[in-house]
Amino acid sequence: MSSFIRQSLRFGVVGLVNTTIGLIAIFSIIFFFNANPLIANAIGYSMGLMVSFALNRFWTFEYTQDVVKVLPSYFLVAAVAYLLNLSAVLLGTYHLGIGPYLVQFFGVGIYTVTMFLGCRYFVFKA
Repeated sequence: MSSFIRQSLRFGVVGLVNTTIGLIAIFSIIFFFNANPLIANAIGYSMGLMVSFALNRFWTFEYTQDVVKVLPSYFLVAAVAYLLNLSAVLLGTYHLGIGPYLVQFFGVGIYTVTMFLGCRYFVFKA
């Protein structure tokens, strides 16, 4: 199996794990602490992002360099991916008339591809 395919599959598994952890955190923070959903979302998203970083660093891309060297790049790629996601959702919803639920799939797809390629060729490059 090529490294690209292996990394793609692992990246997908990591995505499922960090999404699950993020959602559990969000729901728990809202339920147990009666927190504002925006605050819970920010905390849950941050937790998922850190889990994603750790798992992708060690398992998906098997990168052993110092965390300090790659963490800022990882956050930059995540920010770019999020902005592209948000742009696609806004463009699709308000300019192309795509339904607000369906357009989320396009946004998630753009986010996922951007994160994977950014991690593979920029953050955790060999």
